[in-house]
Amino acid sequence: MSEKSFHHSWNGEHAQKFAKSVENMKTSRYIPFAKDIYTFIKRFIKNEDPIILDVGCGPGYLLIEIAKLFPNSQLIGVDFSEDMLRIASEKAKEKGFNSIIFKQGPAENVPIEEAHIDAVVCLNSLHDFNDAEKTLSEVYRVTRKNGIFILKDKNGAYPKWKVILGFIPLICKSGLKKTIKYFKSNELWLDPEVIKKKMKELGFKIDYLEKKLDYLIVGRK
Repeated sequence: MSEKSFHHSWNGEHAQKFAKSVENMKTSRYIPFAKDIYTFIKRFIKNEDPIILDVGCGPGYLLIEIAKLFPNSQLIGVDFSEDMLRIASEKAKEKGFNSIIFKQGPAENVPIEEAHIDAVVCLNSLHDFNDAEKTLSEVYRVTRKNGIFILKDKNGAYPKWKVILGFIPLICKSGLKKTIKYFKSNELWLDPEVIKKKMKELGFKIDYLEKKLDYLIVGRK
């Protein structure tokens, strides 16, 4: 996995701006992935009320959608940014989901005991972590036997010309400056085949892999 040359800062004003910018992406980003998570958990996890961990939970919007589908499950969100976690806690309480637990910590050292989680999920965050390989190792550590890891992120192996075409609507909506900044993050996107290989080396059995602009991979411990 290549060394990073572009980094986000998820604190203070940037955290507020990010949370606001993605709040209206419920129908395009969070609900579809929450439905995918529901499908895979029902397929592979016997526990009717599984313990679910979101690594890099950000403002907590995904956890809120998961809570609607698994109202009796224990849900945990981990993020390195205390500002993001504060926003996430506020948003969850606004929606009436007071039982979601939020913990501060890096993805490379998840503050969860070993083999505790039925399903670990991660949305558009792995490429932003300082050490993706260590994060995957931590995911494996905290996942129970027969538990699953559901990962969705940007595809670093996707043809560049298709990526550029995909940014045209963003230019029209958000302007060239913001689009260029977003396009620079493409340098961090990871190859799903590399992720697949690393997950298999750790001991995950790969049950599903879809490779589009976003890739979706499911591994079972």
